[in-house]
Amino acid sequence: MKQLFIGLVAIALSAGAQAQDAQQAPQQKQEHQFKHRGQGMRHGHGHDQMLSKKLNFSDQQKQQLKDINTKYRQQLTDLKKNEDITVREQKARMASIRKEHMQQMQALLTPDQKAQMQKMKEDRKEMAKVNAKARAEKMKIKLGLSDDQAKQLKDMHENTFAKMKQIREDKSLSPEQKKEQVKSLVKDQHEQLKSVLTPDQLKQMEDMHHGREGRQREWTK
Repeated sequence: MKQLFIGLVAIALSAGAQAQDAQQAPQQKQEHQFKHRGQGMRHGHGHDQMLSKKLNFSDQQKQQLKDINTKYRQQLTDLKKNEDITVREQKARMASIRKEHMQQMQALLTPDQKAQMQKMKEDRKEMAKVNAKARAEKMKIKLGLSDDQAKQLKDMHENTFAKMKQIREDKSLSPEQKKEQVKSLVKDQHEQLKSVLTPDQLKQMEDMHHGREGRQREWTK
């Protein structure tokens, strides 16, 4: 049942959370975007080709991108094989490698390409809002939620989003401490969920969640 709340977070009303995310400073947005784009580059040549095509890379940029990501993947592989350092040292070096990779990615793009990438991110965010509202309305209809229940779920989601962000950004916490706090937060929110939905609604939501997991497994076969 603990996984049930995670499923709720993904499909509940999330306009408030989207609004909070949109309040990030432009530079923070760009750095966050490059960070995740850079991590995605580890997964294969297809990501490189997609980025090159969308941003209309020159032949020189394509080669530079290939070299940057080849070096990045090799650095991560070498770091993973290094058994002579502590976990803390490994994480510090990984953070340094990712930061360097992000900076190289930023330097690779022209001002127009950076603007284009930012526009792509904003378009995805707007589409995510539309999809979130559609999922929320679908959930409300399928579970027969009242307006009051829908509002409570929205408030729960916004509250969870804010607390998750606070935990994630707390530099005084170790990864293990963050993990424990997240687990505690999910447990608390699940108890709140039981106070908002009826037993039948909880059961139906759980069935829907398991159904989505089954379809995802079929798609990945």
